[in-house]
Amino acid sequence: MATIDKATAAERLVVCAIIMAERGEDPLAIHVIAASALQVLRDLIKKAGDDYVEQVLKIGAFTVASARVNGESVNLPSNAEMDAVVDTAVNGIKAGTVTQAADLVINLNAAGRRALLDSIVKPYNFLKHADNDPLATLDETDIDPDHVIGHALSALTMVSPGKPLPDTIKPYLERRDLLAPEQSSEAQA
Repeated sequence: MATIDKATAAERLVVCAIIMAERGEDPLAIHVIAASALQVLRDLIKKAGDDYVEQVLKIGAFTVASARVNGESVNLPSNAEMDAVVDTAVNGIKAGTVTQAADLVINLNAAGRRALLDSIVKPYNFLKHADNDPLATLDETDIDPDHVIGHALSALTMVSPGKPLPDTIKPYLERRDLLAPEQSSEAQA
């Protein structure tokens, strides 16, 4: 009998969430499965000495700043705090002091980190903590499986850098325009 490490277990959960999404299955189930995978991956990232939220914000800010420096349009939701980080990254890229996401500094307190994760963990915690409040309800608008899958995929690439994502999820990624151009052309070849 083979053994399964935690990163592999999380990958399998992400793949299952994507397969379920492709089949149009229940969004709550998909969200919770992807959030479960993300929690495992966040724990692995934390154990390695990093913080998932900080890393994903750095990567996101660097990606958006790089696109702006290259004159590319980026249409993502933003807020004043992230706009300031992106502006700092743009200036750093132009000055040559920022060459990678790791060069950025993200100053976000615990409440800010929690707020960023709330949309992901709310449905997961709703089920996990049923014993604390059995009469609680969850608003359908709090369920966003594609958002959670995206975060789980990001965390998976952080835990296993350089490891290719499973081929079974490429159609999902292609339909959402989430593959890098070279990966998309490889899939068509």
